[in-house]
Amino acid sequence: MTLSEKILDLRKKAGLSQEELAEKLDVSRQAVSRWEVGSAMPDAANVAQLARLFGVTADYLLNDDYASDGDVPAVKRTDAAARMWIRRSVALCASAFGLFGNFFIYILSRFIEVPVPRVYYEDGKKWYEWAGYTGYSYRWFVEEHKLKIIVIACWLLLAAGLVYVLLNTEKVKSFLKKRRGIDLRRKK
Repeated sequence: MTLSEKILDLRKKAGLSQEELAEKLDVSRQAVSRWEVGSAMPDAANVAQLARLFGVTADYLLNDDYASDGDVPAVKRTDAAARMWIRRSVALCASAFGLFGNFFIYILSRFIEVPVPRVYYEDGKKWYEWAGYTGYSYRWFVEEHKLKIIVIACWLLLAAGLVYVLLNTEKVKSFLKKRRGIDLRRKK
């Protein structure tokens, strides 16, 4: 796609007439018309204004090889970095949710008394006696209030989020690539 085709396409997508675009760029309507038919080229200042106005890069406008702004290598890197940032943020939020969920249950277990067994050993066997003993215990609080699935889900969220964040750092990725290379060399 040529510069003239890109200007025409972007102007139509923005819903602007040639006259409205000319006003925004402080040029004549005839100049915009000449750019769109390809008989003239906008100068560098106008290319920069066009890029800002339409929200594209000047590289996209000037390079005929790029069919869209997403084809520009710098834009691809920026988009990939933004997607990675979003994934890491979601993973960290999941980890935080898991951590705070377990912490909240732990705090509750310190304020709410539950039946707690007295543990004793007889003839090498472990015995539990439930005769009226109460206390503050995370384990028995979870058992008493049937929170085991919630606790497991919170721990899994915490672990999954941390594993995702830690395994997607550049140092770990480069280490794993080196390890794979070493392993492949040993097999040969």
